[in-house]
Amino acid sequence: MATYLKNKLKGSSKPTAPVNQSSGSDTVFSEDEFHDASEEALPVQTFLHPDAHVDGGLAFVDKQLLESQRAAVLQLMKEAGKKLLTGHIDLVNFSVPVKMFEPRSYLQKLADVWVYPKYIAQAADTVDPVKRMRLVITWFVAGLQHVFQSWRKPFNPILGETWQAQLSDGTVMYMEQLSHHPPVTAFHMIGAGQKYVFHGTSQPDVSFKTNAIKTAAKGYRRLTFADGGCIEIEYPVYIMRGIVYTAMPRGECVGSAKFVDPANRLTCSIEFGKVEGASNPLLQRSDSFHGHVCSTDAPLQSTSFTDAASQKRRSILPRPSLSGLGNAFASLSVTRSEEQVHQTPVATCQGNWLSHLDWDGQRYWTLNDAHPDKWMPFQYPLPSDCSKRLDLQTLLSGDIAAAQEMKVELENLQRSDAKIRKAAGSLG
Repeated sequence: MATYLKNKLKGSSKPTAPVNQSSGSDTVFSEDEFHDASEEALPVQTFLHPDAHVDGGLAFVDKQLLESQRAAVLQLMKEAGKKLLTGHIDLVNFSVPVKMFEPRSYLQKLADVWVYPKYIAQAADTVDPVKRMRLVITWFVAGLQHVFQSWRKPFNPILGETWQAQLSDGTVMYMEQLSHHPPVTAFHMIGAGQKYVFHGTSQPDVSFKTNAIKTAAKGYRRLTFADGGCIEIEYPVYIMRGIVYTAMPRGECVGSAKFVDPANRLTCSIEFGKVEGASNPLLQRSDSFHGHVCSTDAPLQSTSFTDAASQKRRSILPRPSLSGLGNAFASLSVTRSEEQVHQTPVATCQGNWLSHLDWDGQRYWTLNDAHPDKWMPFQYPLPSDCSKRLDLQTLLSGDIAAAQEMKVELENLQRSDAKIRKAAGSLG
């Protein structure tokens, strides 16, 4: 089996079998859907994403788009000068040419990964906290393949911009841009039947240094279930490598993702990278991961959410919201106590976010069985909805020059508004 997969992976980024690309989602599934992850089952159950890069991660395979994006990057480098080449530049607050953009807002892109509601719905139904943690992490891993589904940059949201959408199972999403500097997006996702609520804030920190773009998503993310249980989630770092100098750029997840259930004293850290000692070639790639759900012998403390970037625990408070959404985001986040905490592993996972996920010998998710749902916008959204932005609409029509003019006009208007707020003593 191992030789078979190695031969398939060498010199090719194509899967061992076609990948099912159909959409839609089921809200209920049984234990029978979890496959035995034995060596005998792997050739049938294990597939690699068709755009998997030979060096790991997802490859940028659209050559025409790559040429266009690289031309725009070179233009950006000329404008930024030595600051870009020798140091660090904050792409969130830097004016980027509209030719690099996709006709979507960051609000829409943020939800790309949250399209597998059946796992989280099943997590809401179980009373076993370890099983719930397994299913939440499965939901998280299944969505990672969609992080790099678009290699274009989304539009930065305007202060007060909103987005409303829903999935086919009845899950609804509400988003609003609460702050312009720093950029803070609030999201509130309500599961079908109100079984759960996924809410929080996202504060993207996007930097460009030489030949890579790195995105770290600050903010808090909390899953609250109808029975009162909750799980806090911390996302990993995303990196787009080789965007200028290599033949085929690639996107990767690096670092770790963390999950905490404070009431049941459960924690899990998913570590991205090659799995040490693994014989399966899919676990020897950089897009592999492994982790343990651990039970702790001491309470986990909850405190007001703090800025992950500062390490000094500075609180991030949402500004007043015109729609009222901002008031719904006063939440708690989990932090470990300073004292030594003993942890006992109660569940173990390993896999590849472009292929599969196993929990203690059972296959919970495979790429070929993935059926992503699709976010559909509300028929009658708020007037502040991102779909009503003129620069976005113009780019969608294909008029890049006019879209660039409108983008610059809106940026100037935002700067003017920011000066007025500052003079009035307001934040954001």
